[in-house]
Amino acid sequence: MKQLLLFMTVFILVCPNSYSQQTCDVKLKDIQGVYTGNCINDKANGKGKSVGTDEYEGDFKDGYPEGKGMYTWKDGHYFIGVFKKGNKEGRGEMYYESSKGDDSVITGFWKKDKYIGEYESQFVIISQTARIGRIDCHFVDKKSKNITIEVHQTRAGIAAITDITPITGSFYNKKTQMLTNSSVTYINDITFPFRALFNISSGDVAEITFYETGEYAVTININ
Repeated sequence: MKQLLLFMTVFILVCPNSYSQQTCDVKLKDIQGVYTGNCINDKANGKGKSVGTDEYEGDFKDGYPEGKGMYTWKDGHYFIGVFKKGNKEGRGEMYYESSKGDDSVITGFWKKDKYIGEYESQFVIISQTARIGRIDCHFVDKKSKNITIEVHQTRAGIAAITDITPITGSFYNKKTQMLTNSSVTYINDITFPFRALFNISSGDVAEITFYETGEYAVTININ
């Protein structure tokens, strides 16, 4: 009897993973079924695979897909990318069969399980000279390919965009209108992604990249 008890004690100590996988919890209903992989506190943690109505293989945290992994739906289409608490979050690729029967791929970024576009951000302000106090940039819509830049200067005089030096992409033309306390420059027919140096009559320079095709409104405030 003592030998049997000793054997059972050694088995539990030496083989904890074999025991834990039988009670390892997976939180997403559609992949609940058969789980194989690492377990911590009776929850899927670390590398693992869970097969239910759908299937997921990759990183888990506290029972949820979290980190890098591959999720396959029951209809066969699948997603390879980054997850957070069971949701697509970050860069990834969605593979599916189109209505024509061809394989299609959507590549880009997801946020809270929703596709937000080919780029994580619609624009990035790369650099600005010291006297530029603030640059505000807003994506207006996808209907056109234009950028409007309004320049404000707190000192005497009105500053305006004097020159645009494209680094990536191109534009057809620009037009500047002088207002009472500011100036507005209209840049038309832009090829995106568009990265450029915007030179201002005050001697200041701003470098901005616009990733997604569309219309943008920019305000530059100079101290």
